[in-house]
Amino acid sequence: MNYKIIAFLLFFYWQTFAQEKTTQKEIKIEVNAKTKTIYILGGIASSITKEDLAFSKKYNIQYYDFGCVAPSNFEKYEKANAQVFENLTANFGKQWENEIKNSAMGFLEWKKRKK
Repeated sequence: MNYKIIAFLLFFYWQTFAQEKTTQKEIKIEVNAKTKTIYILGGIASSITKEDLAFSKKYNIQYYDFGCVAPSNFEKYEKANAQVFENLTANFGKQWENEIKNSAMGFLEWKKRKK
């Protein structure tokens, strides 16, 4: 019985620490890519609307909806989104800010910091 518990704990430990860490370099590669990704928190049903699809086509971005399973490392995705927001501002000015969905991870915080 003790061996089963130890084996389970070792397996859980291995799964937890075997996940790759994303570096700032990987985030920069994403920002330099032709199509940018904006991460959003959805729900059970997809939260991407027709307006979001029009936005993504207009500004050459794509949405990644986490659905009802939130990511464990919010900061990583908020930083990636912040870089995409900076890129959108550099290329399109502030016009895009009125068209983006507010559920984009870190958007409201980023907007507050920019004011």
